[in-house]
Amino acid sequence: MYARIVVAVVVLLVICFATPVSAKPLDQYVEEASGYRQAGALGEAASIMKDAISEHPDSAIAYAYLGLYMGMQAGAAENFMEAGQLSAESFELLDKAVELDPRHPRARLYRGIMGVKVPEFLGKLPGAIEDLETIIDLHGESPQMVSAELITTAYSMLGEGYAKMGDEMKAVSAYEMVMALAPGTPEAGVAEGAIADLTGEPEVKEMEEEPMRSVEEIKKDLESDPEDAAHLAELGRAYLEVGEFEQAEKALRNAIELDPENPDAYKWLMIGIGESMSGDLYDERIHEDTDWATKLVFEMVGLADKAVELAPEDMESRLFRGIMDIQMPFFSGKLDQGIADLQVVLDSDAPADIKAQATYWLGYAYQKMGTTYWIKVLTDYDDEEAAQMALQAMRPPLRRLDPSEIETPAVVIDFSLGFRDELPPQTAVWVETPGGDFVKTLYVSGFSGYAKEVQIVLPVWAATSDFAGADAVTGASIDTGQHIYVWDLKDESGSRVDPSDYVVKVETHFWPSMKYEMASGTVTVGGDKTLMVTQEGTFIPYLELRYMP
Repeated sequence: MYARIVVAVVVLLVICFATPVSAKPLDQYVEEASGYRQAGALGEAASIMKDAISEHPDSAIAYAYLGLYMGMQAGAAENFMEAGQLSAESFELLDKAVELDPRHPRARLYRGIMGVKVPEFLGKLPGAIEDLETIIDLHGESPQMVSAELITTAYSMLGEGYAKMGDEMKAVSAYEMVMALAPGTPEAGVAEGAIADLTGEPEVKEMEEEPMRSVEEIKKDLESDPEDAAHLAELGRAYLEVGEFEQAEKALRNAIELDPENPDAYKWLMIGIGESMSGDLYDERIHEDTDWATKLVFEMVGLADKAVELAPEDMESRLFRGIMDIQMPFFSGKLDQGIADLQVVLDSDAPADIKAQATYWLGYAYQKMGTTYWIKVLTDYDDEEAAQMALQAMRPPLRRLDPSEIETPAVVIDFSLGFRDELPPQTAVWVETPGGDFVKTLYVSGFSGYAKEVQIVLPVWAATSDFAGADAVTGASIDTGQHIYVWDLKDESGSRVDPSDYVVKVETHFWPSMKYEMASGTVTVGGDKTLMVTQEGTFIPYLELRYMP
């Protein structure tokens, strides 16, 4: 985004048609690259300046222009990882330009522009302010060194930079200099608008709301008109406040049926459905309908879209839709929309609590996007070194269990899941004999434990256990990290097993990447303390079995 603004504020050299010579001077490289830039061919412009650096390796201006073009490419990049890489390369080139000639106005200006335009969390803003102030100083020392065009741009960027730093007085002064240096120009108009934004009295909005009425109070109003859609929507919200989700859903659906244009009814129905769903999305209803959770998600997506369509300025609806979209992109495919909604909230005059939520969930979204790229590396390039780098980055640190916490005799099963997908994986931990006879399931994750034979995603556990005891040990799906389970040496019937060797197996299946792995080890029950460690897996990188007599 920032590169598009760079284009608007930086006036580059006009194309000159010089007669080509065998060894091109630097100016000709700059002119040719500028022509490509003006035509929108940033890649070609950058390529020409790379050639210029090859022929003029000590030229600050060559590095400055190439750094600028790389920064503009970052702004046009389709994804944030590519943009980040291009931005990093841009700053390396601009740093080199300033290193070669610390008093070169364009080197300072381009690095200053980039530093102001990139996100503040990159920490480039203080340096950018220093660069732009240096240009002002250079102009004061020797006005002929800095053209009117460059000094105007420097003051404009300083105004934006000071505003970001929270120094309103300096920002206004910088913008006033733009107006003085370039009266009647578009730059002056932009500066005037910026001053108005900084100094104008903000619109005071009435934030106080009437106290929410109770269910009983609203019901009294509905006695005279039971088909009042507005009161039904209000009743649905009141039911939500007291946790009566079924009643809330009924009232809100009635409200929508009576008035399909009521945005609040859609918003509160979406929230109500979300709150009524199990946090893990997996309960016994999945056994009857494995699409149960998916259908609810799609319904919530539709409700959120309708709420925003009817009331696009309602930042609460934007926030809810944004949160939902980024939490469940694997169902809805609306991650980009979710990010856009949250950015709209941040750019609005919403209350601080809503903006804080939007900021948090934006961080969550970008973290999830980063994980998506790592998954793509592992899926598409699993034989490459980068895949191993992704696995190492995703693996959490290991810990150890205090033996005094264990009621002995017992077997401690300690393992790590070293991979994160869009959804927590389906995982089972169980015990069987060396001959393959089932002994006991110690843990199985939600979907597999509830769906059982309806949809098998853990085939070895399903075939071995025949789902025996799944109801007792089904739990929320565990995710990447270390997990410890303790086997009390009892079988599925509750009887103590005989001293012997036993096999512990861990099976895990990730979605949507469809990565799968099973790890197993044999532990001896009876006699002295024993330890067996396996550390060879990719997705289950570590398994330790310890018999505690």
